[in-house]
Amino acid sequence: MPGKLLNLLIALLLFAVLFLAIDDSTRVWAGKEEVTPISIEEIAGGPHIKGGIFSDFIFSFELLSLLLLAALIGALYIARKEA
Repeated sequence: MPGKLLNLLIALLLFAVLFLAIDDSTRVWAGKEEVTPISIEEIAGGPHIKGGIFSDFIFSFELLSLLLLAALIGALYIARKEA
């Protein structure tokens, strides 16, 4: 029983921290008056734009996605094995 109460307290504290962080972020962004437009070509990298998200880091991104997929499958396997 004390373990469940401790888990509940930790979960409530984490919820409070996340709620305060989100609430603070809305206040910070609400004070921003200047908006800088960004086109899709600037983000993704077009034929005349050097860089972009899909040019320099595509191998790292794909490697990270495979690593996260393997971690997810491993976590599911371990959780199912213990149950």
